[in-house]
Amino acid sequence: MFLHIGNNLIIKKEDIIGIFDYKEMQENKTSSQLLEKIKENIMAPTMELEKSIIITKEKEQIKGYLSNISSTTLLKRNNI
Repeated sequence: MFLHIGNNLIIKKEDIIGIFDYKEMQENKTSSQLLEKIKENIMAPTMELEKSIIITKEKEQIKGYLSNISSTTLLKRNNI
């Protein structure tokens, strides 16, 4: 199964580690350290305001996808 995260981008549900509010992650010390570690692997497919980040593990690599869709809506779409 797949999750549509906006801007015509879909992700395999089995690859998703978590879906988080991007602003809150930036403000939290521990979460911001994670963002710093994976900053080269963060995909930003849209120039719109980032509302959420989807953290995935694809082929043993941790990646992040920024989305203009709220984390709450994405979680509902993902049935979590």
